[in-house]
Amino acid sequence: MGLISWWKARRDRAARTRESLALNSDQDLIAQQTPELVGMTDTEGMAYVLRQIAEWNETCSKEQAETFAERLKSSNHSWEAQGLTMPYWGNLWVLRAYQLELGLDVPAVARLVERDC
Repeated sequence: MGLISWWKARRDRAARTRESLALNSDQDLIAQQTPELVGMTDTEGMAYVLRQIAEWNETCSKEQAETFAERLKSSNHSWEAQGLTMPYWGNLWVLRAYQLELGLDVPAVARLVERDC
């Protein structure tokens, strides 16, 4: 890899990193995807998401925990395939989507949208 191609690769990776960071703080997108986080700072939202996942892990069955873990892994791979890092609220989206699928009474999230990678 020559110097120019190395520099372009670093520049592209930096741009994807900036885009990933911007997704974490995009209040309009957060309101659309996971409305229960509206009004929280990034730090508050991250702590809230971690608490929700911890509570789920304390109450769910082993099979449910395995399914949730697989869905998180799959979602992360999907973001990575686009060169991005999944925003923190994406973890809550995966949790709530799964819980809603199970028929639990939890806050709603946006519907899944298929995207071309």
